[in-house]
Amino acid sequence: MSLVKSLIVAVFILVTALSSARADFLTGRDLNLYCTSGSPQDDAICIVYITGAVDAFTTAELIAEKTAGMKPGLCIPEGIQPDNFKEIIINWMKRPETNPDFAATLIILAAVDDAFGCAKN
Repeated sequence: MSLVKSLIVAVFILVTALSSARADFLTGRDLNLYCTSGSPQDDAICIVYITGAVDAFTTAELIAEKTAGMKPGLCIPEGIQPDNFKEIIINWMKRPETNPDFAATLIILAAVDDAFGCAKN
């Protein structure tokens, strides 16, 4: 299955999982505020939200690989740390074509795919 289809599956699983926790839904604008405020508490929320989303994407890909033989769409190298993801996301949100009103998880997915999509390797 193509990268796009595997990412759609991953997003669907993540959105389904998050739909029951609607109070935790963040937009890109919200996530950007957490990630750039300078507050240690906000920074923790930023890092946890980003790493949780990335974990959900990679877990969904692993499930798809094991159950349907799909190849992963994300090829995240060893050694990438949460602060690396934070920097990638912040830089992605600075791009003029990024809509800050989109769901933060979709922005995270786009940024991580841009940085670590298997098609780029």
